[in-house]
Amino acid sequence: MATSYAAYSVYYYESDPPYAGHGMAGRILDAGASFVVAYPGLQSGLNGDPKVEGFTDAGNALRLAVTDYVTGSAQPVYIYDPVTPANLATPTWTNVQNLYTLVRLGNYLYALDFDNARIVEINPASTPTGYAATGVTFTLPGSLVPTTPSGLTAHGQALAVIGGKLYGLFTFTDSAWANYGKSLLVRFDVTGGSSISIDSSNGNFAENAFSLADKGSEVYVAAIGGAQGSSGTPNANSRVQKISIAGALNTASVTDVLTQSDFAYEYRDISFDAGGNAYVLMGTYNSSWNLVGQLLKIANLATPGTHAVIDTFSTTPGYFWSAQYTADNNRIWFARGNAIRVYDASSFTTPAATLTLSVNGPGNLGGLLGSGDLYDNINDLTYIGATGTRASLRGYRSPLQVSNTPRAHAARALTRGRPELTEDELEQLDD
Repeated sequence: MATSYAAYSVYYYESDPPYAGHGMAGRILDAGASFVVAYPGLQSGLNGDPKVEGFTDAGNALRLAVTDYVTGSAQPVYIYDPVTPANLATPTWTNVQNLYTLVRLGNYLYALDFDNARIVEINPASTPTGYAATGVTFTLPGSLVPTTPSGLTAHGQALAVIGGKLYGLFTFTDSAWANYGKSLLVRFDVTGGSSISIDSSNGNFAENAFSLADKGSEVYVAAIGGAQGSSGTPNANSRVQKISIAGALNTASVTDVLTQSDFAYEYRDISFDAGGNAYVLMGTYNSSWNLVGQLLKIANLATPGTHAVIDTFSTTPGYFWSAQYTADNNRIWFARGNAIRVYDASSFTTPAATLTLSVNGPGNLGGLLGSGDLYDNINDLTYIGATGTRASLRGYRSPLQVSNTPRAHAARALTRGRPELTEDELEQLDD
């Protein structure tokens, strides 16, 4: 098993100086055995809303982008070599105010701005540009914003590279974040260094779509179904849906896969392993704003009643929830409120590791904080990739935010379900 890295950001609500407003980002090393080690303090001085995104650069080296969010203002993006670790560049992408996804297609990176439903092209070379924006951008046109209900604004939720094509997931809500329109999936035509335009799109997905994942020639979308509330009653429209991407999106049907008749929760995240098993995170907030739900492994989504329960939760504090499978190490990374549980996908009776907002032992084994840190909320999590040989790369990372790297999406398109790349396929992937 190749050594792999994940990165996390945490923040806290401490109001007294000197800690107020100082977030941080760190790394997690998965050494492939039954342990995971946390290395905090990679980037400090962030505000209360930090973001992390893993990617590969023009030379196919693992990289990590760390930034934070200030409404209406683009912030510096710290680019790291996560293995060394070393800060390589600190660009500011002026057209990216709220970074939600960063993926690579060909020789360029594509950043998604949630606030403005905008895609911005980035040169991934560390020199001479220093990861600068190229000037190529795309903003979702108003003609694609639903008219029902009225007064909706577009937001960019996720990007993914599937079969050599860039796909974007967009959501639409009013200014009060109370009413949502149907969600939109877009396939783009991209000419690196020149243009981004729409190939085809489909706006028939459920409201407030949270994540997407691909399996074969289909894309699956998990949607909350509307505004998140704390009544303990899930949105009736929450569902997992799929669409064929073999042809034009606008003529393809959006099909329900999981609905409230299958599980009485809201669907929040989905990913797949090479064998086609689905990992589905579902849950609904109760009156105490604790998420009540389950993380399931479902071998056949057509018969979801037959499944394995990986984790259950009901009284866990914290608002950041994500669960994604990473094939480099056959793990399930579960951001569980204010802790991160790492499961072996082949055996998940107990977690392989549980990382908490604590200082715990040499190298912070089991703890995400350094000495003196007072953070109390996890804000983001991204899977970066495996170090060492890439000959057996089988993984991917997602929309918000653990498992949708373009490299592994491309790898899955090449292998078409086989667990590993051949040397010829590896060369093709790198090209």
